[in-house]
Amino acid sequence: MAQRVCDRMTAHGTLYGLVLAGGRSSRMGQDKSRLNWCGKPLYQHIAALLAGAGIDQVLISGSGFAPDDSVIADVVPGRGPLSGIHAALQRLQDGDRLLVIPVDMPLVPADAIRTLGDQQQACCFAGFNLPMILPVTSTLRQAVERAITSDNPKDYALWRLHQLSDGQTLALPSSMADLFVNVNTPEDWHNLVNKAVVQT
Repeated sequence: MAQRVCDRMTAHGTLYGLVLAGGRSSRMGQDKSRLNWCGKPLYQHIAALLAGAGIDQVLISGSGFAPDDSVIADVVPGRGPLSGIHAALQRLQDGDRLLVIPVDMPLVPADAIRTLGDQQQACCFAGFNLPMILPVTSTLRQAVERAITSDNPKDYALWRLHQLSDGQTLALPSSMADLFVNVNTPEDWHNLVNKAVVQT
């Protein structure tokens, strides 16, 4: 995986959003993507967040959803977020861009999504691998393909994909620092709901 993803796109294609909703949720004890957030399943909230922030088309990575053109099942499961990215790339064209976000970060503000959506090269915020934006190029496809077929779990890490993509890192505004929170356990979820109530 020595080759670096250094393509620079001159034409702007479609800006896609990918909601990673295929995790095992083992520590949560139930499917996180179906947790109720503001009266709707969490995955629908994240999809609406992306659409409201100007994403052209939203895709859902996961299984167990009603058949829909927006739902993408993993082709090579068991590789974490990389599996979702790999599957999504088979749907996209070179010149498109893919903004990837996990389903369990409901407080991420729309302004953060818009900031990433304005970037024309791989980019994430300092201290957080996700959300991340990736320009779709043939070299990115090759790098993801090499990573997902690797026997070394370290190759599945998103920080490595960001590095191979010559990715930029943006400073996270202090006003957003407390909003980049994901949930893994029932206690995390309880604390997150309480935080949302306080903010409203």
